[in-house]
Amino acid sequence: MPRPRGCGLFFFCKKKANYRERGGESADRVEIYELAMRQPGFLVNGIRILYVNDLPIDLNWGDSVKLVKRVCVTMICMATLLNSQVSFATTLAGAKQQAAALKNQISSTTLQIQQDQVRVETLKTRLGLINHSLQNVRVAMSANLAHMRVVNHQLVVLGKRIKVNERQLTTTRTELQGQLKTMYEHGTVSYLQVLFQSTSFQDFLTRLNMLVTVANAGQALEKRFQALKQTLAVQHRQTVSYYGELIHTQVSDNVLQQADVLLQQEQQQSIQSIQTNMSNQQLRHGELESQLQLTQQQIASIEAATARAEQLMHNTTYVSQTVAGMPSINLQNMLKYAEGYLGTPYSWGGTSPSGFDCSGFTQYVFAHSGVSILRTSEQQFAEGVSVSYPNLSLGDLVFFSTYAPGATHVGIYIGNGLMIDAQDYGVSIDNISNSYWGPKYLGARQLVK
Repeated sequence: MPRPRGCGLFFFCKKKANYRERGGESADRVEIYELAMRQPGFLVNGIRILYVNDLPIDLNWGDSVKLVKRVCVTMICMATLLNSQVSFATTLAGAKQQAAALKNQISSTTLQIQQDQVRVETLKTRLGLINHSLQNVRVAMSANLAHMRVVNHQLVVLGKRIKVNERQLTTTRTELQGQLKTMYEHGTVSYLQVLFQSTSFQDFLTRLNMLVTVANAGQALEKRFQALKQTLAVQHRQTVSYYGELIHTQVSDNVLQQADVLLQQEQQQSIQSIQTNMSNQQLRHGELESQLQLTQQQIASIEAATARAEQLMHNTTYVSQTVAGMPSINLQNMLKYAEGYLGTPYSWGGTSPSGFDCSGFTQYVFAHSGVSILRTSEQQFAEGVSVSYPNLSLGDLVFFSTYAPGATHVGIYIGNGLMIDAQDYGVSIDNISNSYWGPKYLGARQLVK
């Protein structure tokens, strides 16, 4: 069934003929709606037929308009003041919500800074232990190196003593043999020749005793030198073994030193990283504190503005003068003109029929009727006077808080809880109280009469 529209309410009869016979909506208005319903992919929130039975069906169109206009005019002051409170309250709630969020972020940042401080202190303690260990290793390495020098010197001394011992043994042997040789003027002789050259038995015994003495002395000397040689060899082996242990210790200490240096570097890097993060967190903390202070100032400003608005609530002169000063236009013609752009694609920042965004569309439609309004939805929300939800009227701007706090979306109220607006799917008609728009409703403003 076609859906004529009039003065903020949709009027339907069971039969279109009866409605027209009783002075209902003109055929061109019906055609506008039928044209809208034929737009590709165009939906009116699932609403097809709506009967309004609280007005007499036999009212002609002019009487209906007059009746509803009288009702709207008598309630406009209350609507303005009530909706003013809703608008301020919503903005105030957003500011308080932002302040609460900032406080949570500040608490989180403070906790993070405290945790980082604990981590830094823990790492510094570990670093102190590592530094102490590294110092001990270096002291041990220094002492071990000095000991290695001493042992190495001992090895050199032992080697020299062994060589001296061998030379002394050789020299002594030569000297013993020389003692026998000196008794004879003819070079070398054997022990047996010495005995055979004796001139008497007494000489034989003397010679024999001398040979025994020399032999015993040589054997004793040989044993003494061999014992010394063996002792020196044992000392040399022990010293070499000990020197090897010192080298192994030095290598192990060097490995420990490298490990401690790596740990030291890692701990220092961790401390530096955490301290850098702490600096960033402290900067962030300061920024959040500044934002919170500004938000609290905003809250105070909003509360003051709310108090002023409450004072204006009872100032009927102010409301009357504001409404009286509004431009007077043909709302039906303006809405008919707006409906001519149904299906126009959405364009971010768009202000022309090639593509509209929400506030660009409202500004364009109002401009066609000779009314200049500001560009953005936030700016438009500050114009005119507030209207409460129950007292919305044709041509009122309705505002919503969508992707961010505040008036981030705007449409033109066309009656019966519907608006025409430019949204993601283009210019369309939407129910302002459906499951999507209803929870996001922010308020309404009257700019024309």
